Amino acid sequence: MSLIIFSSSLCCFLSNPMSMGLLLLIYSFLISFMIGKVMVSSWFCIVLVLVMIGGLLVIFMYVSSISSNESFNLNLLFLLGLILIFLFFFEDFLLENQSFDLMKMMSDLNLSESFSLVKLYNGSCFILTFFLIIYLIFCMVVVSSIVKHFSGPLRSFNYEQIFI
Repeated sequence: MSLIIFSSSLCCFLSNPMSMGLLLLIYSFLISFMIGKVMVSSWFCIVLVLVMIGGLLVIFMYVSSISSNESFNLNLLFLLGLILIFLFFFEDFLLENQSFDLMKMMSDLNLSESFSLVKLYNGSCFILTFFLIIYLIFCMVVVSSIVKHFSGPLRSFNYEQIFI
């Protein structure tokens, strides 16, 4: 838990959008790892990571088309400090795996058994799930039609001028 708090407070010190995206990716992996320790099935963690990676790919596409070619410089002392802080926060997990006692206690409560996948598709929830699927397909078609046009949200590149 302290590693997640540390990684979220680290965002204040980053100025490059690519490094913020990398931090967001690391943050989503940590959250999905902790959720995977608590829940009995790991399907929610896999879906969470896939959605975050898909969103980060879209953000990477926008940022790379809008921003200039900034250099990604890392200070060696800053990187060494990050590694030491990471080892300090992750010390219990690396040595004896005691940092997840809270997670084991929460999994003993069997909170995840009350929400099963069968309840998602039963009765009145089926209609809501069906409309959610239709809405997501509609959004996918609209976004793909917007991006397909040359006057879409992404900057169009003139490749002929680049290679001359």
